[in-house]
Amino acid sequence: MEINIRALYSKPLVFFGMRGMPPWKYPSLLAMIERGYVDLTPMLDREVSLSGASAEPRTMKGATPPATTVITGFSR
Repeated sequence: MEINIRALYSKPLVFFGMRGMPPWKYPSLLAMIERGYVDLTPMLDREVSLSGASAEPRTMKGATPPATTVITGFSR
């Protein structure tokens, strides 16, 4: 992906991005989480039920904390 750095500096823009990991590493990551080797607490902002998930995009106005909302209740 190419980014026009001049546009970032010359206009009041905000650039958000993230870097993922290759899918072939998922099984080892999930195993580490299951064993308790990885603490996900700092990355979690809050938990919502499935019925409350549709309201989440409306709460994302502007910059958000460096954490995420997780759906934990999958029953209605």
